[in-house]
Amino acid sequence: MSRIVAATVVLTLLSGSASSAVADDGPTQRQINQRDPDFCGAAGAGCDPAEVQRWKAVGNRLADLSSADLSQYAYGCAKHPDWRQDCETNPAAILKRLGIEGY
Repeated sequence: MSRIVAATVVLTLLSGSASSAVADDGPTQRQINQRDPDFCGAAGAGCDPAEVQRWKAVGNRLADLSSADLSQYAYGCAKHPDWRQDCETNPAAILKRLGIEGY
């Protein structure tokens, strides 16, 4: 009798964890919003602060940066107003200050 009870408990636990696993597979509302171009634009870039978006536009005009490096450059320029001259003319210098090499 003990084996039957144990088997029933195991089956009950397995069926409960399977249904919760299936429920967790779907995207959250936040994930859906982040993918929706009307919410934040491509890759959520529209959710960046205005100052960061402005520096991204400058960086795009000045250099051919990967999206990750462009983001680092833009956030660095937004955070460090004292870097403005290099931000406006030399994205490679900004990336170097941030520890990103190769430009």
